[in-house]
Amino acid sequence: MAPSETSHNGLLNGRGEWRTVLLIAAVYGGTIATVLNHDRLGTPLTVLLLAWFGAWHLSMQHEMVHGHPFRASWLNTVIASIPVTLWIPFLCFKRDHLEHHESDLTNPELDNESYYVSQEAWDRAGRIRRAAYWANRTLLFRMFVWVIVSTITYLTMVMRQAVAGTHGRRQAFALHAVGLVLVVWFVRNVAELPLWQFALGTTYGGRVLNALRPFPEHKYLADTNDRTAMIMAGPIMSLLMLNNNLHVAHHDEPWVPWYAYGPLMERVDAVERARKIGLLYEGGYLEVFRRYAVRPISSPLRDGN
Repeated sequence: MAPSETSHNGLLNGRGEWRTVLLIAAVYGGTIATVLNHDRLGTPLTVLLLAWFGAWHLSMQHEMVHGHPFRASWLNTVIASIPVTLWIPFLCFKRDHLEHHESDLTNPELDNESYYVSQEAWDRAGRIRRAAYWANRTLLFRMFVWVIVSTITYLTMVMRQAVAGTHGRRQAFALHAVGLVLVVWFVRNVAELPLWQFALGTTYGGRVLNALRPFPEHKYLADTNDRTAMIMAGPIMSLLMLNNNLHVAHHDEPWVPWYAYGPLMERVDAVERARKIGLLYEGGYLEVFRRYAVRPISSPLRDGN
């Protein structure tokens, strides 16, 4: 973080951070209201609303990883660790995402958010796994199938690390467990909502919606160091993603809060840079869906184009 850009005397990390405070209230308030009124809403609408709030919660957690809205890191951590989506310990996400920002983007051996596979992994893979690697370069597979696979593989990995006592995973799981008990108790004992419905909405549905955002964000290009996209989404999807769809701007200055991306985009010439390398999606996520729903966005191998 660059304190000179965001520092502010007081509880908040900047003068405009009241917007993020309102966001936090909307995410948790909306989730609670949906859960408490599930009988009136009915199962389909309840699940759909919980999918929205699950995805919004993941976007909110991303903001809090980068130090918003409070100056005190522990306060951001406590609030963000309430596991609306159930599955990911916030401190694990925080550590991994900050490493992503410092990595060689798209390099599968260095970037933990890369969807490319290494040549070694490709050479070891059989026919079915290679087909899955190719399928994972399509949007529909990434959204509806890979979210399940990645949830299982990621949790398996971090649980092994927790058992081994590495990367602070034990503390992350301890904090996550406290939040998980509180959320499950509220859903089952207070709201009397079947846990499967809550998980179908926030865990699966939230991850499905959220998977739309990172799908086109990074692409390896051999002749440039720029590998980051700009998706010019409409107001609803931009709000859901908290403007993280404007990804060139975010990677240039990741400490800038979601509501301040307008001036940042102009300052770093984000739109033209994305246009120059063919990673500007002026039609928003609808364009991404039309182009890559069933057609691979690129080869699974980083150097395979």
